[in-house]
Amino acid sequence: MANTDNQTLVIIAPLTDSTNPNTAPAQILEVTGQGEVTVPTTLTEVQLGIQVEGKTSTEVQQETAQRSAAVVDALQKLGAQELQTTSIQLNPVYKYDKDNNQTLIGFKGLNTLQFELPTDSAGAAIDTAIQAGANLIQDISFTASNEALQQARLQVLSEAVKDAQTQAETVFSTLQLTPGKILDIDINSDDNPSPSPLLFEAVNSFAARSTTPIIGSPQSIKASVSLDIGYSPNSAGTLASATDDNLTGAIKQALGIIDPLTGSTNSNTAQILEVTGQGKVSVPTTLTEVQLGIQVEGKTATEVQEEVAQRSTAVVDVLQKLGAQELQTTSIQLNSVYKYDKDDNQTLTGFRGLNTLQFELPTNQAGAAIDKAIQAGANLIQDISFTASDEALQQARLQVLSEAAKDAQAQANAVFSTLQLTPGKIIDIDINSARNPSPSPLEFNLVADKAFATGATSPLIGGPLTIEASVSLDIAYSPTSAGTLDLALYGLQ
Repeated sequence: MANTDNQTLVIIAPLTDSTNPNTAPAQILEVTGQGEVTVPTTLTEVQLGIQVEGKTSTEVQQETAQRSAAVVDALQKLGAQELQTTSIQLNPVYKYDKDNNQTLIGFKGLNTLQFELPTDSAGAAIDTAIQAGANLIQDISFTASNEALQQARLQVLSEAVKDAQTQAETVFSTLQLTPGKILDIDINSDDNPSPSPLLFEAVNSFAARSTTPIIGSPQSIKASVSLDIGYSPNSAGTLASATDDNLTGAIKQALGIIDPLTGSTNSNTAQILEVTGQGKVSVPTTLTEVQLGIQVEGKTATEVQEEVAQRSTAVVDVLQKLGAQELQTTSIQLNSVYKYDKDDNQTLTGFRGLNTLQFELPTNQAGAAIDKAIQAGANLIQDISFTASDEALQQARLQVLSEAAKDAQAQANAVFSTLQLTPGKIIDIDINSARNPSPSPLEFNLVADKAFATGATSPLIGGPLTIEASVSLDIAYSPTSAGTLDLALYGLQ
């Protein structure tokens, strides 16, 4: 074991911007504000496919071309914008025996077209295109106009700046500090986002007398702005300055300060405590987000889609009358249902359609809304989650920052008191706050028929949301005039 008789307590000074050891480090708060703006979508982007199978490549290509030309003509007459071909494919189709030997049985062709229309025209356009020959819907997504997106990007930056300022004011107030100049600004904003595509598949008999209502989901624009803000203690709560003038000779001998750049033991180098405080606040939830499904099975795609469309329209009407907010279509599906024999050969037995709607209501109204939606035709509840209002979440975020700052102060005071040190200026502040959290979804999966609605609806009780944040402080200090550090605490005496 090394000899500890002449060991000293070594404190490594942090790097500063100045090479002058007598220069006081700048006092800076570092904070990042978040902004988010929801933009209503008005345009729908659609990818339609024309898929054909046949015995020869010639007949497949001819039919694909004819049906593609008819679909293009129909879409042009409807005023479809950004109309373009995105894919052309012609591939052989093989059958494999038990020894994995392949036999050519025909060809498959696929042409894909993409276009854009106002959302309120998209459903009818899809129906018309399928009547003209399309038999596959590969992708549906929603977007806003370029002008609306650009305006939202500027608005979200302004919100992020205001959020950073509000956080800074909360911490300054808690720590009794006076804000100074903004020394640095860093903007982090995303490009205009693309919403998650709608799930949507169909076959050529999709076209029906009723078109499923399509309600575009909004787009969220997010950005963050980081600020470095100078500050000083205010007149009411000035902290003692950290100097080395009151160091006794004994302390200077026992306390070696090592400059990390030069390796020298310059006693004038700043002494700093680094501490991070934690804050946590629970917020009662008042809003419930629900995803309802309309699922239908039948022998033909036409009858399935007709019933899905009719029931979806009825559910949308009920939810709108109940004042449901954020009502949107999240999924549209129409798929073939197959039966497989022992040799894994498939036989078409029918079709399954599923439309999914999402909405938000106060929690005390959500149970009754679910009940009425099921009476109207919904028969699947896919997801339920709880959230709080934007105002409640923002208030909690500021409260948790104040708690984190107080926690950091309390930790620092405990250490300074134990080590007989005098706190000085807060040299640096770093705020680490999370965005508004999303609650864990309620585990709720119900497949029911209309008879379900005759029973009582289970009461919905939302769990609280937890918001957490941390505040890191760098605090200068000096030994008290009353005593010296007890080096025996560190095994140095």
